[in-house]
Amino acid sequence: MKITKLSGVFALLLIAAAAACGKGEEPQTEANATAEVTATAESAIGEDAYVEDHESGKAAFNVAADGSVKAAVTGPDGKPIRENVSGTLLWKGPSGEEKTVPLTFDEKAGFLVAAGPKLEADLTQIGYTLNVAGKPWSGTLHVPAGGTAELYANAKGAADLKLPEGKLGPHGGRIEIVGDDRLELLVDEATGEVRVYVLDVDLKPVDIGERKITLGVVADAPQVVVLTPVAASADVNADVNADVNAKLAAGAYLTGKLALAADPLKLTIAVRNAGRSAVALCGYHAGAAFAVHARAPRVKVRVKTDWDAHAHAHAHADLKAKANFDPKVHVHTGAGARANAKANVNVRAPSVRVTPPSINVQLKAPSISIPKPSFKASASARASAGAKVGAH
Repeated sequence: MKITKLSGVFALLLIAAAAACGKGEEPQTEANATAEVTATAESAIGEDAYVEDHESGKAAFNVAADGSVKAAVTGPDGKPIRENVSGTLLWKGPSGEEKTVPLTFDEKAGFLVAAGPKLEADLTQIGYTLNVAGKPWSGTLHVPAGGTAELYANAKGAADLKLPEGKLGPHGGRIEIVGDDRLELLVDEATGEVRVYVLDVDLKPVDIGERKITLGVVADAPQVVVLTPVAASADVNADVNADVNAKLAAGAYLTGKLALAADPLKLTIAVRNAGRSAVALCGYHAGAAFAVHARAPRVKVRVKTDWDAHAHAHAHADLKAKANFDPKVHVHTGAGARANAKANVNVRAPSVRVTPPSINVQLKAPSISIPKPSFKASASARASAGAKVGAH
């Protein structure tokens, strides 16, 4: 009897334990199943596909260097959507020309396909609109010359180079790792001017060299901007403005203009240097879906700067240098056909005084002094004159 009672107790304990384990494993099983289904859908177009997370599901893209495109759509449950799905791509060339490319569903392959132009620019802008069960999904991709596989590979490589959480650059900007470069990027919130500095391992500015940097931005409207290199800042005369440092931000940088009313949803940076290229999508991690819905986090790049004050200081120094002159104009004129008359005219330049940011221009009328010409006529000339008078 004792053995029977103990056996019953063990049986009850085993049943309870099994029930408890089953309850604890259910959520984990669902999560793994969702991940497996999603991974299967994405692996159909390539494990290095780039995925965007929408409100109603995910859209995965594999854009190859030759312009061929594969796309897969999954619902909120992670299951592939293979019915009532189609779409179009809007390919924007380097000169601004646009080409519409249809996305059609390949029944045999089980995903959408398209054939676009070859990728030639450092960043090619590709807008997409998917029609999923009568509902539109839209977005914009900025794809490097190597396709989405290059975007994926660079993100995977950059993951090994860690930066301190929340670390800002020496100018107060966002730091991004692009290939072998550490870049500081910031945008003036008032003017939209963007500056990119190249930093060393100690996060100090260094020479930009021959780098070419292109930005792909998704905000109110998508845009691609090629930045212009700017040489290292020169010294400013101390007497120009006492509130401005004698020297502006050290080191050269690259600059451009962005139309941003708020921080962008996506920011892609492409760097070309010495025949090598690298690309990074800010906030993107290889293998993870990038959120593009209304609740998605923004890329913090807009800051308040004092660049405008520096610009005023430069303008004031330039005007002051140009105003420091006192030219004298000497005018020689002759009066009469036979008279040897001379006149000297001295003209003083008006004085100009400029105080940034307002401009106060004081003009003084030039003083003109013309000596009375003196005539020295010869005796023969006087005699001739008298003869002419007597003749009348």
